[in-house]
Amino acid sequence: MDGRFLNRIAVSAVLSAAVLATCVFAARSTVPDTAPARPAFSLPGLEPVPIVPLMAQANVQRGGATVRQVCAQCHALAGGAAENAGPPLAGVAGRGVASCTGYTYSAALRQHAGQHWTDQMLADWLMAPARFAPGTRMSLTGIPDPAQRADVIAFLHTLGGQAAPAQAGCTP
Repeated sequence: MDGRFLNRIAVSAVLSAAVLATCVFAARSTVPDTAPARPAFSLPGLEPVPIVPLMAQANVQRGGATVRQVCAQCHALAGGAAENAGPPLAGVAGRGVASCTGYTYSAALRQHAGQHWTDQMLADWLMAPARFAPGTRMSLTGIPDPAQRADVIAFLHTLGGQAAPAQAGCTP
């Protein structure tokens, strides 16, 4: 290997990196990196359903199993637990939306700040988080079954009272 061969390899690498950077810049400036203003299509069965009638038959054990299987991957269930990908769920029922001080919420969810998580709001959120707050960072596509949402909400009611949100840095 002589110096000219190594120079050719170095020039090839630099040119390749420059072409790649130019392509990335052109793609990012051409294609917007935002959510559409409205969905391109609507999925059937995702209309808001009043949750109050279903709460009477909600099963806390089934809701707990669902929460531990689906939600506990990203959320702490106990107040004062370590920070996860999502805010803690302890005391979420009745708590202010986007109210945990130690968690950085998406702009989409901060638009709902000042509201409180009622059973109906939780049901609408769990049905389709991206529809409730377009642009949210929550990766859950949703829980389509209203009875299963009622089970989850019933379990969330058992996760702590007023002490739990304060321990987690959340305002009730």
